[in-house]
Amino acid sequence: MFKKSQPSPDADDKPQTRASGDAPAPDFVPDLADFSYEQDDEDEATGSVEETARYIADMVGALASMAGEARLDLLTYLLNMARVEAELQARQSETLED
Repeated sequence: MFKKSQPSPDADDKPQTRASGDAPAPDFVPDLADFSYEQDDEDEATGSVEETARYIADMVGALASMAGEARLDLLTYLLNMARVEAELQARQSETLED
């Protein structure tokens, strides 16, 4: 779905010097380009709005169950609200397609 992008060509590979009294620089400082992702064109989603909304409802429902078991009440409530909204969107798109 996503692939890691290449580091920028102007990235500095030189070790950084530090002034006396400063904390030592870490051995590895990642370039910000290492954390950016580009969407892979080959793996585009193919599915209807209804299928996507139902999938989201299922996934959010599972997360809500996990949050409920961990007694994260507010998070459980919010996730269940998102699940209900996804189910409503699926029903609305179902009626629009008919």
